[in-house]
Amino acid sequence: MRNLFDQYNQPENRLSHALAVCLNEDRAMLREFVQWIGVSCPATGSKLSVAEQSLPGDPPDTEEDSERRGLPDIVIHDGESWCIFIESKIQARLTTGQLIRHAKTLTKRGFDKITSVSLTKKHKHSLISKSEVRRFAGVVGRTWCGLYEWLGESGMRREWPERLRAYLRSAEVRLAREGYLTEGTLTMFDGFPFSEDQSYTYGEAKRLLKLAMDELRKNPQLKRLGVDPKHSGRGKITGTGGRSVWDYLALKDRPKNKQFTAFPHLTLGVRDDSLVASVTIPNSVILGVRKRMQNQNDESLSRLHAQILRRAKRLCKNGASIEAYAEQRHYLSQNTPAIHDAKVHFKLETSHRVGKSKVRPQPEWTELLMKLFKNKRANIQFGYEVKMPWGTPGLNRRVALNTIAEAWCAMEPLLKLLRGQ
Repeated sequence: MRNLFDQYNQPENRLSHALAVCLNEDRAMLREFVQWIGVSCPATGSKLSVAEQSLPGDPPDTEEDSERRGLPDIVIHDGESWCIFIESKIQARLTTGQLIRHAKTLTKRGFDKITSVSLTKKHKHSLISKSEVRRFAGVVGRTWCGLYEWLGESGMRREWPERLRAYLRSAEVRLAREGYLTEGTLTMFDGFPFSEDQSYTYGEAKRLLKLAMDELRKNPQLKRLGVDPKHSGRGKITGTGGRSVWDYLALKDRPKNKQFTAFPHLTLGVRDDSLVASVTIPNSVILGVRKRMQNQNDESLSRLHAQILRRAKRLCKNGASIEAYAEQRHYLSQNTPAIHDAKVHFKLETSHRVGKSKVRPQPEWTELLMKLFKNKRANIQFGYEVKMPWGTPGLNRRVALNTIAEAWCAMEPLLKLLRGQ
């Protein structure tokens, strides 16, 4: 099937071809697809025809002829008077002219019950709702991520819907790498699948991280925590490989005229062994943040650790660990990776015994962290992180978004301290 899909060069054509093949092969899926579009169909799925880059009744065209005539990407029809035509877009702009031409052509072919469907990254109502278009066709706007979500519904868990979902996931990774998918998505976040049975891959981790961060920016809990939903984080992540990929959420009260490293922020890391939600305290934080940490002592920091552990109790029961770290680094140049010189990393339970934890208290770790805060003379980044190994319940489903938000909210006492609240 993959070779069949990949015979088309343009991304829109490849995706449309994948959809057409699946609809043609699974007639129950075809009938359900028409229902999802929201139009009544005069025939059963078995009696409908699926025409791709051609018009009903025409012989297959060459690719050159199809491009010259501007044929619809897909036409679903009953062979008489009813049809749906689909215009698919990813990067290219959808125009009313395209829809009008397709509707006129189909009208000349004898179809008088026509529905046009725009399948795009985002709804384009401003482009497809003009009265001139309505003269020729009822217009329905759908998105690729909406299609992906619909394909994942319980009643659709069959071979061809699942194959199309898998194809959309791999296409999203490839199109982002090729520069076609600079904004928007083809899929939606439905969990991190990494486990013993499904190995971590950088491309898939990067795709899922983008989807998750887009949704986390809208999370009501995180908005109450002070996250700035309008800040785009890292923006374009240019890496192509590695054992981890990360992005961050900025806080509203950060200094607006400085780099994001001047203020604490929320970091989400997708690693080959775990998902990590962190509060990062960069080396170059503003003086006010640094002084608030330096004004703490071993006892107050230990109390802070106890607060975080109490708030993260459910996460810890599910296998998460709550840890603090300090990491010294240096760089050979501005564009080279960091060279790691030293790292302190410990579980918060070492501050004092908590409940039935098997971690034995060793308060000297907290004392060492406090000394590094007070006597920092090198490039040292500090942070607190909730580390959730792959296999933690819920990470492979959409509920993972709530789990990530819960992890960051558990560290709210730390954020309040850093922000002077």
